[in-house]
Amino acid sequence: MATCLKDVFIEVPIAIREGTTAILRCDYDLEQEALYTVKWYKGRREFFRFVPKELPHTRVFPLATINVDVSESGPNQVVLRQVTPELDGKYRCEVSADAPTFHTQIVAAWMHVVRTMEGKPELHLEKPQYSLGEKLRANCSSPPSNPPANITWFINDKELGNGRIIRIPSSRPSGQLFKTVSSIEYDVLIAGKLKVKCQSDIYHVIWSETEVMLDEDKPRLASILQPHGHSAGLTSSPSFSIILFFTCVIIR
Repeated sequence: MATCLKDVFIEVPIAIREGTTAILRCDYDLEQEALYTVKWYKGRREFFRFVPKELPHTRVFPLATINVDVSESGPNQVVLRQVTPELDGKYRCEVSADAPTFHTQIVAAWMHVVRTMEGKPELHLEKPQYSLGEKLRANCSSPPSNPPANITWFINDKELGNGRIIRIPSSRPSGQLFKTVSSIEYDVLIAGKLKVKCQSDIYHVIWSETEVMLDEDKPRLASILQPHGHSAGLTSSPSFSIILFFTCVIIR
């Protein structure tokens, strides 16, 4: 039975924070063949190669802003330190079997490098308490980032959607960033406390959230003050106070 290279699979972070470490993996099944080379490309430019028959086994090709950790890179992975926004893009892994077939397969995947300010979303509500039947109004602002963050709302852990979205650009020394601002209006139809949560995320990988608990604004009954009998020279009984209360209610 003929054997050949198969099941080549690339695993690249969908999104990663600027300045952190990216691990790019390339797995494959050579069956009984020997490995000839593994090559890594950013776009069309090769930046790393592994050749088991050569010494040293690894070779790094100069490419601006790419910092390969050779000690952690090998036949199945390449490690990039201190990633920069310029490394955002398409990566390819090319695997070749040795002679006589030199069978080659190429797989590719995108990696997005995210520039974002630290911190949680800012959540603002029109007021701290709400009554049954009222309309809750709130807005949420994400920390500046590029690409812009997505905002999702939750009331009592039930997803409400994204609300009305606007994106505000701002210029920074490192480049342009965007603040996402979302607003919602929600009819309060459930009695009791409300948990309002605003979640900011980028590619569902980098995320943070802020939540606020709101008390129900319950109507308060006016207290009934009994006359002080000693100061007026009169006495009053509990039954008198109750009769007086219901009489006032019927007249009104």
